[in-house]
Amino acid sequence: MVAPMPRARPGRTIAEVGEFGFLERALAQAPVGRGTLVGPGQDCALIRCGARRCLFTVDALVEGVHFEPGWLSPRQIGRKSFLVNASDIAAMGGRPRFCVVNLAVPSSYPARDLHAVQRGIVEAAQRCEASVVGGNLTRAAQLSVAIALLGDAPKRLVTRQGARVGDLVYVTGTLGDAALAVRLLRAARAVPRSVIRRFREPTPRLQAGRRLVESALVSAMIDVSDGLVQDLGHLCAESRVGACIDASAVPRSPAYREALGAADPLALHGGEDYELLCTVPERNVDRLERRRAQLGCALTRIGRITADGGVRVVDAAGRQVALGAAGFDHFRSGLQR
Repeated sequence: MVAPMPRARPGRTIAEVGEFGFLERALAQAPVGRGTLVGPGQDCALIRCGARRCLFTVDALVEGVHFEPGWLSPRQIGRKSFLVNASDIAAMGGRPRFCVVNLAVPSSYPARDLHAVQRGIVEAAQRCEASVVGGNLTRAAQLSVAIALLGDAPKRLVTRQGARVGDLVYVTGTLGDAALAVRLLRAARAVPRSVIRRFREPTPRLQAGRRLVESALVSAMIDVSDGLVQDLGHLCAESRVGACIDASAVPRSPAYREALGAADPLALHGGEDYELLCTVPERNVDRLERRRAQLGCALTRIGRITADGGVRVVDAAGRQVALGAAGFDHFRSGLQR
């Protein structure tokens, strides 16, 4: 008689470990092969392709995680899927060039809607001067669009690792509109047109990213996808520094201020803004001010890099601001934002 095998003790789940806890361990174990100039842990990998240096990134949009049915048209799903990838390229000062697409859909998904998703991807790629060069189609329980994007790398490299104590912290555009849109959509409330546009069709700051990197004025950069405080925390961790942010200086749109007020903290942790967050040595500030018009978007100073670890948020009087959350974690948060 053969004795039954003892039941294995369950380990910690990914929800218990968390998205970034898992990635921290996984990335530390990932081998870096030949031709890899910058490996995991940045907005993009930097790889050598023959004589060229290329940026390489991947991201996905998943129904029930990033959006609910009815929040985006199929065409908007396609467009947004490409644009969020382009934001990673922008964060390293590159230019999107080629992508491949994986479409995962239920068998019952309308074919005409899937064609609209694909048209949206192609349109967004063309807008960014890139091309769709291949892909894959598979069956799944819900719609998912995953895109791997290759881009041209700039001559000068800027990553999350260059921030130094005393550098000033800047952010492009305004923050909070996309998170506000999700909050209103979930509550089945009317969403201002300018606010819903920021959620449905983000603007990757490709021109600003290139200008900031080419000018050699910034020391580190990241795009704001999971929330200002959380993404600044990633930059600080890679640079081994801390930061202090003035909550009152964080730029919010007129529609956001009208809906939530100028002091509401959602803009600090809501995410899906796809703006650029960068650090600038103080000696470069005057030159940066003279180049603002070349960026194609607003640029606002919101804080300073410090020697203390982590990110501290204060109000105009210097008092600590308590946040309910730092940002989004796929396995510890509910529906995105």
